[in-house]
Amino acid sequence: MLRQIVRKLFELENYCKTWKDGDFDLDLVASKVTPESDSRLQSLKDKLTFKCPDDVYRIFSLHLRMTGAGAWRLHFSTELGTGQIIIGYIGPKIQ
Repeated sequence: MLRQIVRKLFELENYCKTWKDGDFDLDLVASKVTPESDSRLQSLKDKLTFKCPDDVYRIFSLHLRMTGAGAWRLHFSTELGTGQIIIGYIGPKIQ
């Protein structure tokens, strides 16, 4: 699992290096990036909300999938703006 995590982090880093303007483009990240469904956002809002280093609570809907020892996810936010993401959670799929 560690190798997958490292690979996903590098994919996000590589995308951010080229993200110079506009909105985050899900299709330009090497792995598939998807937001949580509306139903999961509503039922798991508390579990998908994390306190960030700037003391702001954010919902981390966007995620990459990892497989192997169960269904793992890497949740992140693009709210800081161009070229920046915040990793909110890496671990088993939030239930």
